[in-house]
Amino acid sequence: HKQMHRSFRSTTPVGIHRRSILHLVVASLPFSVLGSPFTRHTATAFSSTPPPSDMSSLSPKRDSPSAQRNKEPIWQFLSSEVLTSPGSSKEYRVLEVATGAGVHTDYFAPKFAEALNEKSCSWYPSDPEQDSLDSIQCYINDGNLGSIVKLPCTLTLDENGIMEKETATLLDGIEMDLMICINMIHISPWEATLGLMKQASKLLSDTGCLYCYGPYRENGTAVESNIKFEGWLKSKDEAYGLRDLEKVCSVAEENGLKLVKRVEMPANNLSLVFQKASAAQN
Repeated sequence: HKQMHRSFRSTTPVGIHRRSILHLVVASLPFSVLGSPFTRHTATAFSSTPPPSDMSSLSPKRDSPSAQRNKEPIWQFLSSEVLTSPGSSKEYRVLEVATGAGVHTDYFAPKFAEALNEKSCSWYPSDPEQDSLDSIQCYINDGNLGSIVKLPCTLTLDENGIMEKETATLLDGIEMDLMICINMIHISPWEATLGLMKQASKLLSDTGCLYCYGPYRENGTAVESNIKFEGWLKSKDEAYGLRDLEKVCSVAEENGLKLVKRVEMPANNLSLVFQKASAAQN
């Protein structure tokens, strides 16, 4: 699971700005356990001047041990199951939701660009937290990824979709070939999943895909380690927790999306691919 943000935010009730007082608790927790909580956020829609990119204690650049572990298995899945049909347009556009520290952006974006051969690749990282946006920019700078990766943008989801008007306006004019959402659904209020599916239906091209990765309940249950993890999550915020895969698929279908691939991944996670129902039938 992605590195946890230091500004742990409460999300109950949804729609009310509340900052948690758990800073000291959060600082003592292992960063590899949690991901980006999707809650209300009032930062500007785009990152400011690129921050320094060294990994010193003063640098905003962060690592994520869990992202380091899962990036290769996820890439193997994406390269073999998603990039086999990149569409006919000359540009392949990817929106990464809940990017976190930027480890996946740093790893995936150049690999996508290389795999797409003659197609150009445009990668749009996003996150609700400013410290994550600053860290992502460091990875862009250090990897010289500016020709592929766009400026990180603030993106927070609720049941209506993207909350930041400037980000929503920017993305409304861009048709995405792929949306990636790694380890967000269980570490966010349910409303974020509703918004994710709504935005996927709106932003994806006719042949585009939504890729989701993380732990789920299936048929009302999960492996013991994931159930224990859910208990720990709920002790921090009752709005978090493993989602029933059947309910996630139901919300997807309500937004014209259909689950077309489900693959078991390491550490009791799943890789899920959703497509627009019209494309899934072809």
